[in-house]
Amino acid sequence: EKPYYAKRSHRKSRTGCRNCKTRKVKCDEGRPACRTCTVRKEKCVYTVPAAPKPAGTGSPTATTTASPSPLPGTEPAPDLALVGTHHATVPQQPLFKPSGHDEIDMRLLWFYSTVTYTSFSTSGVRERDVDLVLKVNVVQLAFANPFLMDCILALSAMHINWLGVKTMAISPSHEIYFRAKAFETYRKAVAAADPATYPALLVCSLLLCGLSTNVFRGDEARPLAILDWMILWKGIGYIIKTVKRPAQSRSGIGALVFRPGVDLNASAQSLPAYLLFMLSSIKEGDPEYPLVQDYYSALVYLGSLYLELKNGISALLLLRIVTFPTRLCSTFIDAARSKRPRALVILAHYLVFVKFRVGSCWWLDNISAHEIPSIYHFLGPKWEHLLRVPMAALPLDNDRDVARLLLDDLSW
Repeated sequence: EKPYYAKRSHRKSRTGCRNCKTRKVKCDEGRPACRTCTVRKEKCVYTVPAAPKPAGTGSPTATTTASPSPLPGTEPAPDLALVGTHHATVPQQPLFKPSGHDEIDMRLLWFYSTVTYTSFSTSGVRERDVDLVLKVNVVQLAFANPFLMDCILALSAMHINWLGVKTMAISPSHEIYFRAKAFETYRKAVAAADPATYPALLVCSLLLCGLSTNVFRGDEARPLAILDWMILWKGIGYIIKTVKRPAQSRSGIGALVFRPGVDLNASAQSLPAYLLFMLSSIKEGDPEYPLVQDYYSALVYLGSLYLELKNGISALLLLRIVTFPTRLCSTFIDAARSKRPRALVILAHYLVFVKFRVGSCWWLDNISAHEIPSIYHFLGPKWEHLLRVPMAALPLDNDRDVARLLLDDLSW
């Protein structure tokens, strides 16, 4: 006799879509489109509407694919057009509203946890798996530290206006208000220097580097703003030294401050010869002669970008580009802020790498287009031969063309 095996229990699909019923296959009843129709690229139509969720169930998980519920007085939010490079439909907005936060606050916090957090993820790097950290740990810190919450809300408002999402009903005046509040509360937190807030201060300093890029765009743009922007980046290093590794681990934010290692010898060998000649031509008595070693150190870290580019345009390259300002010593930053010519030439070449459209760091967009001409016009014709590559990169809008220009290799 054949042995008896109990059949695995299963749930019949009684409210599946029309396509699955026609093909007589089980439908997973996913909304707005089931998995089968999504894979087959067919229009998914249901004959039975989805049952409403019971009240009090809270916000859905991040993997839901339902369209967001429209806010009072707004149109239904679009899905794919909202998120730029983040190709996923936007989940429903949360129903939970904690005390001390109004509807606009929760709208911005929802947008951060579904879209804006990807602006700092670079999750393609194995040692830096930060998506969960940005969505969970950072938000937990924000509820305990109002200055970090202000920064998150300001960054979301800026992102929404950058994307042009009218349905979120966040005006430019909202963005300006939240940004001013974020910087004010951050300065107060730094002045208070409470050790309990150090992890939140570290996260806030990272996010402020993205938030402060308003000085490169629109009516608030001003020439050579990168010289002040570098000060913010350098401040991250000071806070990292203050927030010891055990504190970073306990708060779950250690992955956020990961920087890839640099092979100094290989990086130096990857630099264009004319940049190295720029330093070797400095003679004793030149005002920049005491800065030669600091310039060389900055060039070596710039060489790590050239070296990484040879391996392709990747998330690791983006991480090296983003963390490059944190490698610069105080002496170099002071020289750049004093508008020393060779320091500005090095920054102009770094800005060519900022043109790469890697990942979803939207806050880096247009910085190069704004600052490279500013450096060129400040230095004048005398330094034109050392700014040939940065100026030639300005009209290029293809990553491959920018890479070929940097590496001087048309077959790349």
